[in-house]
Amino acid sequence: MSFSRPPSPPSPVRGARLVRVGRVAGVPIFLTPSWIFVALFVTLSYSDFLRSQVVGLSQAGAYALALAYSFLLAASVIVHELGHVLVSRAVGLTVSRVVVFLLGGVSEIEGQARRPRDDFLIAAAGPLFSFLLAAACWAGTTVTDTHTTLGVTFALLAWSNLIVAVFNVLPGLPLDGGRLVAALVWMLGGSRFRGTVVAGWSGRVVAVLLALAVLFGNAALSGHTGTVTLSGIAAAAMGFALAAFLWMGASQSLRVASVQDRARHLTAAGLLRQAVYVADQVPLSEALRRLAASGARAIVVIDSAGRSRAIVSEPQVAKIAFERRPWTPLAEVSRPLEPGLILSDGLDGEGLIEAMRAMPSSEYLVVDQAGVARGVLASSDVLGALGLTKAGSRTQ
Repeated sequence: MSFSRPPSPPSPVRGARLVRVGRVAGVPIFLTPSWIFVALFVTLSYSDFLRSQVVGLSQAGAYALALAYSFLLAASVIVHELGHVLVSRAVGLTVSRVVVFLLGGVSEIEGQARRPRDDFLIAAAGPLFSFLLAAACWAGTTVTDTHTTLGVTFALLAWSNLIVAVFNVLPGLPLDGGRLVAALVWMLGGSRFRGTVVAGWSGRVVAVLLALAVLFGNAALSGHTGTVTLSGIAAAAMGFALAAFLWMGASQSLRVASVQDRARHLTAAGLLRQAVYVADQVPLSEALRRLAASGARAIVVIDSAGRSRAIVSEPQVAKIAFERRPWTPLAEVSRPLEPGLILSDGLDGEGLIEAMRAMPSSEYLVVDQAGVARGVLASSDVLGALGLTKAGSRTQ
């Protein structure tokens, strides 16, 4: 799997505690503590199988080999992600890190591919590397004894990497196959948004089909054997968890696509709040009186020469009790203007969002090409236009 961040879907491991385990191709590799459950599950599930396949293997040796196999599975996930890393770099994107977690791995890519072809190549690289690794391991089985430790390990890795590759090309987000679908629709229809919507809904279908497959498969197995085993329960739980992860990832992709579509229509001029311009020696209560009388929605602090010097912060004003406002100087509730707090009225779309991200603030001064103040842009209004929160209210 791979994904870009903002404005693309957030990481499924965001907020998790990470353990750094090394660096591959200059990119740091991390494990989440949840991966311990994978190691435990694989060790307990495969030990008996390995003992039956490897001649002369003791029970302790079977557990050790199964544990080693779990680490090789993690290494296989890293190889898969390495494909995404190398192609992402080749098309000019930066990869901040690779994280291996309970249900797989993610490559955190900064920004987004600008062409559908690049997005297609990035998505295809992961499964391709898994296919190549499966082929290499299968070749290893041809030169080793089938019932030796090395031969059995090669066979298991060949099958597991083949399964990873096939599973990841299923046509739905957040899987690589979903990104392939999104890139193809984008390429044919000229709309990234439409591609993401198609792949997101396809991802939901894949999630439902996977859950049904786990449900009926587990029922059929239980009916055939007449018993319910601990390993069967654990496998079913993992299957349902994976289906839930796919559903949530697909749903998140649809939400983000909606936000991205709205972002394309954002303009600084269209979200402008009219402002009153008040000298810095005026107390807060008087500035608010002028604001109410004018019908404006923002306050800009000016110096004696009439130059804009600061913007009154709506969140800071809300913290000041009414009885204190006549004695509160504007400097206490305003932020001095810095270059990043002054935006051009020609900014729009992702350019506007990037400018705001570079200098986070609750308000920005908007100026025209001549540098003349036109009004104030409030972050709350931008978030409201994106559908992420309610639009901001009037300063009071």
